[in-house]
Amino acid sequence: MLEGGGQILRNASAMAAITGVSVAVDRIRAKRTRPGLQPQHLTGLKLVEALCGGHLEGGHVGSSNIILRPGTLPCCGGSSFSADTKTAGSCTLMLQVREKLCERTQKLILRGGTDADMAPPIAYLTDVLIPLLRNLYGDLLECLDIRRGFYPRGGGVVTASVPGLPEGVPLPPLDLTRRGNLSQVVVKTFTAGRVGASVAKRMAASAEAAVRRTLKDLGPTGRGVPVLVETVHEPPDRAVGDGCGVLIFADTDTGCRIGASAKGERGVPAEEIGERAAAELAEALTSGTCVDQWMQDQLIIWMALASGTSRVRCSEPTLHTRTAMVVAEQLLPGVKFVLHRPTGHRGQTGTMATASAVEAEPAGPQPDTHSSKRGGGTTSAARQNGGAGDGEGGGASDGLWLIECTGAGWTVGRRFGG
Repeated sequence: MLEGGGQILRNASAMAAITGVSVAVDRIRAKRTRPGLQPQHLTGLKLVEALCGGHLEGGHVGSSNIILRPGTLPCCGGSSFSADTKTAGSCTLMLQVREKLCERTQKLILRGGTDADMAPPIAYLTDVLIPLLRNLYGDLLECLDIRRGFYPRGGGVVTASVPGLPEGVPLPPLDLTRRGNLSQVVVKTFTAGRVGASVAKRMAASAEAAVRRTLKDLGPTGRGVPVLVETVHEPPDRAVGDGCGVLIFADTDTGCRIGASAKGERGVPAEEIGERAAAELAEALTSGTCVDQWMQDQLIIWMALASGTSRVRCSEPTLHTRTAMVVAEQLLPGVKFVLHRPTGHRGQTGTMATASAVEAEPAGPQPDTHSSKRGGGTTSAARQNGGAGDGEGGGASDGLWLIECTGAGWTVGRRFGG
């Protein structure tokens, strides 16, 4: 069973805009406490509708079915778009939708929450995702200005520039299979509003101590790795409301950047918040993965659009990652994902299977629908790939999985939908 929440909407709508193929999503968040589209989902869909000159059917809060009929992405630079959730819904999730369209220079002004539950904080976007994409593809996205906003008021503002790529330029395949040696670890904490600056310092101190313990436990590979610490209390013009959080990321000499974060919670000591983020990073560093668990699914669409074969070595693919692979295979012609399991995983040695086949293990997939045990949500499109089959091949031998993708070979200006 696949994830059926907002991720399907973000990926499917972005790919529809890119390909020019209409997409329908049914049973949206069907099993959630509040099913159907929520303000942040609707705002993201309307942003894509505007960006591609398309038409959105079923575009209202609570809707369980939508159809997006894409038009034409802007053919010239200088365009400016704005979107406002009117709530504390995540700005970063809206920005992820636009980042994936990657055509033509545009300016975005997004309003909502910057540090929301069940969404990456804005610092993860600016300090982990964007630097990694810049390392892979150059300047595709830049956050120009940020004002933080928190639950329940929202009020955050993110101003971003999306330079895009020249027409006809393909995305190169990405290769994140060599972790290399750690070069540094950075700890960043912030507070805002009535949450005092001392809280940021306490979060940072506990996170730094935990990180240093992890580096010591790593032995020679962690010895001598510098740990840099930055704390800030946001002034009133840089934040709306009260909040705090911590972001930690580790860099390697092969260009990997692995991140972890934790958001402040009422009644939870600052020290515990810092330790949560450090524990998340420790798990990733100990495993040897090249990407953190949050980066996995964010890279899937880039792998699917690229030319050639992309590879990522990671911990066991998450439900979000598996869902993103299946959606990409449905909506992008010629795309094929292969998962190489670690040796001995589930009693099998060095086996591999397409993403669809792996999903078929717990439940047989339908040819054009995939539902979620968490919240429902299915997709269908005018173009689909054929069935998936198993194959034998070399699996990862170090306890990590390997995701391989034969990409669609998309270039800026190309429309698969004719």
